[in-house]
Amino acid sequence: MELHYRHTQIGWVILGALAALAVLVAPRLPAGGLGVAGGPLLVVLAVVLLLFSTLTVEVGREALRLRFGVGLIRKRFALTEIRGWEAVRNPWYCGWGIRLTPGGVLWNVSGYDAVELTLADGRRFRIGTDEPAALVAAIARARPGVSPVSAAGTLPLTAPGARAWVPLLLVVLALLLVLGPIFWLQMRPPAVSVRADGFEVESLFYGTTLAADDITAISLETTLPRVLARTNGFAAAGILRGHFNVEGLGSGRLYVDAGAAPYVLVRLRDGFVIVNLPQPEQTRALYEQMARAWPDRAGER
Repeated sequence: MELHYRHTQIGWVILGALAALAVLVAPRLPAGGLGVAGGPLLVVLAVVLLLFSTLTVEVGREALRLRFGVGLIRKRFALTEIRGWEAVRNPWYCGWGIRLTPGGVLWNVSGYDAVELTLADGRRFRIGTDEPAALVAAIARARPGVSPVSAAGTLPLTAPGARAWVPLLLVVLALLLVLGPIFWLQMRPPAVSVRADGFEVESLFYGTTLAADDITAISLETTLPRVLARTNGFAAAGILRGHFNVEGLGSGRLYVDAGAAPYVLVRLRDGFVIVNLPQPEQTRALYEQMARAWPDRAGER
């Protein structure tokens, strides 16, 4: 195809959003590996990166072609189908990616500048670009002698209205539906199972299973040592789940409500686990269960 124009725009907004998501989620993944949660997350991030990291626009002798990323998502407009073109500016709420806006379809990876195409059937299509003047000039060169038809009288894409907020509200709702249950599950008390050969703590993302041979001592504590830092865990409203650095103990795992004493401290050959349950009687019963399972290690400091 003889080209009048070719340009690839990098989707800095999309790349930044993916990086921010990775930074937020990575500390909440298990330290021992990606596991069930991390694997699918990496796949989703990789797919979005491949599909939407760039937008390439080509203007040839017969057609205008668009493709996102590696080219699995692409579109072609015959030049004879294009009756109008002009540089425009998108309002912030139109967003990025492939969007259905009040005025038509938008393909965009970054920024607010775009070129709006008016098609023969009256539809409008916006192409996000960081060089709108160059794209307008390239279309004009590919359509010599053709004066673009004005889009006057059609619904302006920048017109505010209730529908303009629908995409943003849908994104917020989706985040609440995804993150809300995760947050709620993290706030739930851990489930602890004690056996003669060890014990298991069940908690979303941060659960663990420990062998009895790794336990050196167990004790019932009335206070929680000062938490110095969270290394890989969840912390909200005094609920601590996962890996933390604790004063006097070093690096270990916490499954506690910091305001609900007492606490069961399980010292290990490498690290420690501190756990408590919603009611003090439940925590004391857990300690007694461990003391019966491993009587030689109960009460040692």
